[in-house]
Order: sequence, then structure tokens, then C-alpha cells
Amino acid sequence: MGNPADSARKAVALAVAGLSLVAAAPSFAACVDPFKLKAETGTFDFKQTRRLASMKTPLVSTGVANVRPGRVDWRVVKPVDVRLTITPGKITQSVQGGPAQAVGPASADPFLRSSGMFELLTGDYAALRRYYTVTGGPASPGGAWKLSLKPKDASLARFLSTIEISGCSRAEAVTIRQANGDTIAIEMGASRKG
Repeated sequence: MGNPADSARKAVALAVAGLSLVAAAPSFAACVDPFKLKAETGTFDFKQTRRLASMKTPLVSTGVANVRPGRVDWRVVKPVDVRLTITPGKITQSVQGGPAQAVGPASADPFLRSSGMFELLTGDYAALRRYYTVTGGPASPGGAWKLSLKPKDASLARFLSTIEISGCSRAEAVTIRQANGDTIAIEMGASRKG
């Protein structure tokens, strides 16, 4: 049947992968210091590309994310319907319309406990310093920024090498580099209005 911890790690990687962004063109307005950004809220489309070291062809999926205070609903629509609900202390997953099932309690699995997933998805980069050594920042005052996150927790570092986030007024690109050589990137569309 498989190790539940492996399933949890895969679900977390899928969700985080959904957040990995391929660089978008920065806006012409002055960029915001990433550590002063307010938590992201809204709904946006995404395209997720996962490159596995063991496969020549990348895995591509599309979906929609809804981020609101205290909760992220991450839905992969194609090629398979997968719905993740992420809160500060819990992740649930539903596949192909099945019942939502807990993906390992955050307090029990060191990968979930130390990943800062909720903070990453909501753009709370200052809070990520609890989980990662964060380097980088604005290239110049008011310019685009890039952050590099290295896990502090040794258990997490067994699975995750770095997360790179870049943007201007919000995260425009996130690249997740896993310890096994896999890379996850997601293009995020602009937030939908109303």
C-alpha cells in the first residue's frame, strides 16, 4: 500500500509545485520589499511543470488556486482532478472527487511540520525564516527581488534542496529543487477580480 509519509511528501510536493512559478515579466511600478508584502489573497489560474530526473518528458498540469485568510484551496484540474486544502496545521487531499483525506498531521511528520507550506503559499516570506535560511532580496531599491530558501531542518533537507522565489509586487516565479534532482515550476496567472 505504501508508506503514508511518502504519500504526504508527494502531496506536499504537488502543492508546493503548484506554487512554483516560471518567471513572469515584472510590472513597471516600483517593486515591493518581499518581507513587507501582505499575505496574498485571491483566485488565480496556474500551469505546473514538473521535471523528473528519471523522465525525458515533463509532467504538465493546470488548475486554479484560491487563497484566503487561514486557508488555501489548490485544485489541479488537468490531467487529474486533485484538490488540496492547506491550513496552517493541516493538509487534506481529494482525488477524482473522492472524500477528502488528511495528508499526515503537520505536527507528526517532520516534512510537513518544517516545510512552512502555508506561509509559502500565502506569501508570508518573513515567517519562512523559521523554516529556512533565507538569502537575497531586492536587486536595487524598488527593483525586482529574488529569495533563496535552504531548509534548516535536516529531515526536510533530505527531500528539498532549495526554493527560489522571485517577483516584484508578488511572487512571480518559484522554483523548487528537490534533493533527488527533480524540479517543479508553476506559472501563475494574474489574480482574478471579484
